[in-house]
Amino acid sequence: MSEKPFILEFDNDQHAVLEPEVEHLPFKFHSKLLYAFVPASDIENFLKSVPHKVLGKYDTISFQPNIYEIEINHEKMTLCQAPLGAAAATMLLDWLIAYGVKQVLAFGNAGAIKELPENAMFLPVKAIRGEGTSFYYKEPGQFIDMRSDYVNEIEKVITDMKLDYDEITTWTTDGFFRETSKKVKQFRKLGAATVEMECAAIAACAQFRKVKFAQILFTADSLANIENYDYRDWGHESHAVGLDVCSQILSRI
Repeated sequence: MSEKPFILEFDNDQHAVLEPEVEHLPFKFHSKLLYAFVPASDIENFLKSVPHKVLGKYDTISFQPNIYEIEINHEKMTLCQAPLGAAAATMLLDWLIAYGVKQVLAFGNAGAIKELPENAMFLPVKAIRGEGTSFYYKEPGQFIDMRSDYVNEIEKVITDMKLDYDEITTWTTDGFFRETSKKVKQFRKLGAATVEMECAAIAACAQFRKVKFAQILFTADSLANIENYDYRDWGHESHAVGLDVCSQILSRI
């Protein structure tokens, strides 16, 4: 028997014992999904200004978000709050895909591990797999490459909207309180500009399910100076901005 970690033994079987649509719920979500890593209060405030209705509900023991239909620029799309962490975010995304989602634009905050201003916008094109979930969806490797025609389309829309952004590599971690100085230096050397907790995993899920995927990150806290951590304002300003900007981007794809 192999003694390598089990997480490195990728199983490419397309069928699992427990599939996302096991309950056969009567949901049909719009193909475009805005997957928002923001507090529920920000989503509630956003919904006050856009036509919307509830399409369904995701029910787990500790997280029960509504799944919304929103209408932006006369186009209907799906909006769902995303949970923190790779495993939870991927579980919900896989479920949403099973009920009709085919194009995903995720967005949320990330810590800066280089000198970057707060609330700056970035488009990751590569993610370092410092979490565990992606290894259940994709063969072992250090990175997830997210470059695609879909990402190119999104970049064109961002440019047309005259928004400032940069392409980056991001580091996805499972250990929020284990971002040690050694790890920060290691992944910064590999080109990472930010650290967050979901990107590699949800990108791997999207690739496994063969749906379009991109994520936009806004900088929050800063680990750039490993001797003087700065939580700043946790990127709070970008929550409402992200909902507005990213829904506009998704409506123009």
